[in-house]
Amino acid sequence: MTPLEIRSMAYKMAAKYALYMGAFLLIRFAVEVSMQQYMWLTIFYLVLSVFIPFYAYRLAKKFIQQTNEPTVSFSDFYTFTFFLFVFASLILTIGQYVFYQYISPNYITDMHQSLLENLKLLAPQFPSFNTYQEILVNSPMPSSLQMATQSIWMYSIAGIILGLINAAIYRYLSKRNNTSEQN
Repeated sequence: MTPLEIRSMAYKMAAKYALYMGAFLLIRFAVEVSMQQYMWLTIFYLVLSVFIPFYAYRLAKKFIQQTNEPTVSFSDFYTFTFFLFVFASLILTIGQYVFYQYISPNYITDMHQSLLENLKLLAPQFPSFNTYQEILVNSPMPSSLQMATQSIWMYSIAGIILGLINAAIYRYLSKRNNTSEQN
């Protein structure tokens, strides 16, 4: 395969595997929302959060297997991981918007009120929280669309960071395997 074909395949496979990652992130979001009622889900949420980079690496390895190439370049591995997160965040954003707008329209308001109450409790111990509390009281309530759209930014940045880390790990492991095969 030529480098251009591999790059083109990286985009296509990132879109395909983003369905899996997006479903994973939607499950994680459902657990996050349910944590308010069931505290034991906090541990499950943390496990799911820690599993994200490993799952991304596993999906990237599947992409490499699909190319039928012994190794893939650092930039192709990075490109796949970055676009995996971008496309998955779009799926997550749709799910979050539906939740915030239609399933639980009071969720954002309730969380905002809960945050303000917690800041009032912590203000005597941490005086710097007073400034933060004033900002929250004076700022407008975010809309469902604003809350959902921030996921695109968060997961795109996560894709940049994890893409670099996972690509570096892949490159290190592939070089190490090539060195051991030559000996």
